[in-house]
Amino acid sequence: MSAIFLQYGCSTQKNSFVNRTWHNINAKYNGFWNARESYNEGVKRLGELHSDNYEEILSIFRYGTPQDAASIRSNMEVTYEKASLVIRRHSMDIRGVEYNKWIDESYFYIARSHFFKGDYTLAILTFEYIIRRYDTERRFDSKVWIAKSYHEQERFEQARRMLEDIESDYEEGLLTSKTTALFRRTYADHFKKQEKYAQAAAQLEKGVPYMERRADRVRNTFIQAQLYHHSEDYARAQQAYARVLEMRPDYQMAFQARIGMAMAYDPAVGGGAGIRNELMSMLSDERNRVFRDQIYYALAQLSMREGNKQEAIRLFTSSYEASIDNNLQKALAFLRLGEIYFEEPDYLQAGNYYDSTATYISSGYEHYEEIRLRQMVLSRLAQQIRIIEHEDSLQRLAGLSDAEQRAVADKIIQELREEEQRRQQEEREQQAAMRDAARMARDTRRMGDQERGWYFYNATTMTNGEMEFFSKFGDRPLEDMWRISNRQMMADGFGMDFFDDMAEEEPEEELDQYDAETYLRNIPNTEKQMEASNNRKSQAYFNKAMLFKDQLRDAENAITSFHGLVDQFPYSPLTLNGYYYLYYMYRERGDYSMAETIKNRLLSDYPDSEYALIIGDPDYADRVRKQQNRVAQLYKESYNAFFAGRYDVISSNIRALDTLDATRKERAQFAYLHALAIGKTDDQWLFRNELQQVVDQFDDTPVHEPATVLLASLGMPDDMDDFADTSGRTIREDIESPFSFAPDDVHFFIMILQTRHANPGEISSKLSVFHEQEYPEKSLSTSNIHFEEGKQLITVTNFANKKLAMDYFQLMMSSETLTGDELRRLEAFVISVENYPMFYQDKQVEEYRRFFDHYYLDM
Repeated sequence: MSAIFLQYGCSTQKNSFVNRTWHNINAKYNGFWNARESYNEGVKRLGELHSDNYEEILSIFRYGTPQDAASIRSNMEVTYEKASLVIRRHSMDIRGVEYNKWIDESYFYIARSHFFKGDYTLAILTFEYIIRRYDTERRFDSKVWIAKSYHEQERFEQARRMLEDIESDYEEGLLTSKTTALFRRTYADHFKKQEKYAQAAAQLEKGVPYMERRADRVRNTFIQAQLYHHSEDYARAQQAYARVLEMRPDYQMAFQARIGMAMAYDPAVGGGAGIRNELMSMLSDERNRVFRDQIYYALAQLSMREGNKQEAIRLFTSSYEASIDNNLQKALAFLRLGEIYFEEPDYLQAGNYYDSTATYISSGYEHYEEIRLRQMVLSRLAQQIRIIEHEDSLQRLAGLSDAEQRAVADKIIQELREEEQRRQQEEREQQAAMRDAARMARDTRRMGDQERGWYFYNATTMTNGEMEFFSKFGDRPLEDMWRISNRQMMADGFGMDFFDDMAEEEPEEELDQYDAETYLRNIPNTEKQMEASNNRKSQAYFNKAMLFKDQLRDAENAITSFHGLVDQFPYSPLTLNGYYYLYYMYRERGDYSMAETIKNRLLSDYPDSEYALIIGDPDYADRVRKQQNRVAQLYKESYNAFFAGRYDVISSNIRALDTLDATRKERAQFAYLHALAIGKTDDQWLFRNELQQVVDQFDDTPVHEPATVLLASLGMPDDMDDFADTSGRTIREDIESPFSFAPDDVHFFIMILQTRHANPGEISSKLSVFHEQEYPEKSLSTSNIHFEEGKQLITVTNFANKKLAMDYFQLMMSSETLTGDELRRLEAFVISVENYPMFYQDKQVEEYRRFFDHYYLDM
């Protein structure tokens, strides 16, 4: 009997009770069970890796950072493989009807595995297949996950349309409670990502009642409170924080809810004193000892809301001083202090605090890039100010006699010696304290040895251990590999880049800080030294002015700095630029009197300069601009004509270019485009000859690299083995391949990158810029996913057919978007939506290259 069962149980094309039972059981308890376990394990670990920052609105979905997501890739690969196995072995698709109830579930796991691997396009395609193919509740779940995928791609308009469609399903009663909860969280995330906080809060208010787990209800109610708080609906925020406390959350969440309630008050209504008393009470509670940095921070924020800036500065300072091992809280306190001084503005003090912020802030922080940018700008500004002050000091010393200069140097040396003596005394005192601590530790250990109990349950023994560690190693930060990572022990504070530089540069002469000549040698006592000092000083004034003007948008300080340049250094090469910027900045401020004064000085001192022509002749700039626009217009016409097959237009426009004052770069672009046009119309010998001229004549322009690569890739004319018809169009015979040729299907553009040589993030960014310039009306989406060891796959979607995809391919590969080196490190193809899953799963790159060359490339 069992033999008969096995014989008939293997068939997937016979709709019998025995077959259905056999395939359902084997699908569920073999591949499907493994796929589900691997998926759940990965999602659980991703949630555990996620770190909450209560300074920001908490994430509605606990998906962590891209690095966290990468750590569960193996789980999702197993999910994909096991679920695919279920479909291949146990699908009972008979005349368009699926009789195995685990198949749609398996597709659902496959789609979600794509989502968590970051391949949102493939995830969307799989979810769409489920919607079309299966009339089960997974249809509605798939719609929600499609919206989530659109969110990850920042395609909010498509997400909105899908969410509105799901809203209709909800109103018709088609959603389960579990799907409704996911739908409302996704809808809330839709608004949150677009900073529409009130609408996001309203969606969570609708969704919380459908959430089964108490932890989910607590977390999402807290997020709801934060959303109302950020939308300045303080009354509803207070109510939501109160509901969180009623739900008996964990201590951390309860603490944050109380902090939130304290901060969510309406300044117009008042009540600041009561809130401050509540916070002070929390501050004195010993249970909140580890949270004191956050309480001080909340008190500082309260003082800022009340307009008491000095009190806020004191409390923010207390916050970072009270922080023990909470680097984020320490960073936030430094950041707020930096923002305060930046607004005053006190840029040097602000720069100090931004430097401290950059030391402690994590790269995963939401505004990390903005903070780093401001920190770098302020650091550069401080550097320019220090250069000016340094050169001023040296120039003042140059005005002293030799004896007076040496007296100043001797005073500096004396102060250094006194500082060294103080340091040595402090070290002796510390060593004595360490010896006393070691002695006390030994005595305490003898007493502790007589006591019973585990080490960490014995407070005396723990204290003994701490004291003994301090006696040997001193005070150390809590960090991994502390023996080798102490910054103070590494080359007197130099980072690893210091040692890297030493390998490449000649070692500098060692300077003796106690030798007066070390200081005297920098004083500009000669005319040549004074000239060099003034050059450094004038350059610093100009750099400082440009930082104020372009980076800090501080016109007042920019004007002051430009005046420092033009007034002190009238013969500097930078003075002309200073006059020009001053003229336009005064005009922008409406100070036409000062603008006219600056204009007259520029015309008087630099009558033959281009700036003088621009300012003195209002039509001059327009004439130059029109000529530049004409060159750009000709190139755009030629560019479009190339892809329209109108190659004669390019030749005509190149002749017109000879009558214009085009730059070398512009002429190089025309020459390269003309060479490509010849490649379309004439034989390969002439094509190679034109490319060779581009390579030889324009070696210092951006087109040199792509032209060189293209020239190197050309084969000999007699290498062409294909047949040709009388029209010259290539005729290709069909070839045997696992891939199918469907020119009318939706197509993708794909790139395989070698990650050792190319940065996928930079390539994706360049593609985004290319899309904005060349396809502004088309919503092209770019995804970046792991392909195999050492390789990433970048996918651009969607193109309606092969022709449109190949138009993109040719435009992309012939543009200057990617450098020649980047092009050498990648392979690019166009692929149909049907072939894409097989290509990604089986990794048959060589086979697809043969298929692509045969069916797509127009030789």
